[in-house]
Amino acid sequence: MGAFLCIASNDVPPAVSKRIILNVNFAPVVKVPNQLLGAPLGTDVQLECYVEAFPNTINYWVKNRGEMLLDGADSSGCVQCL
Repeated sequence: MGAFLCIASNDVPPAVSKRIILNVNFAPVVKVPNQLLGAPLGTDVQLECYVEAFPNTINYWVKNRGEMLLDGADSSGCVQCL
């Protein structure tokens, strides 16, 4: 929570900045119904998570080695987050 300053710049001056105040009303609640899934090689698996938060969250899945899963993801990067 608090005040943040966002600064955007590129090769075309001038840089632009905007100060915002962020208020977090409650910590996010994340529920993953199936924490262990198995499937034969080459078949599809549907990953699900349920997130409740305000302000809204940006959700994504990450593999063990830190690789982001993007196949089938929506614009937020979430494979299947409701």
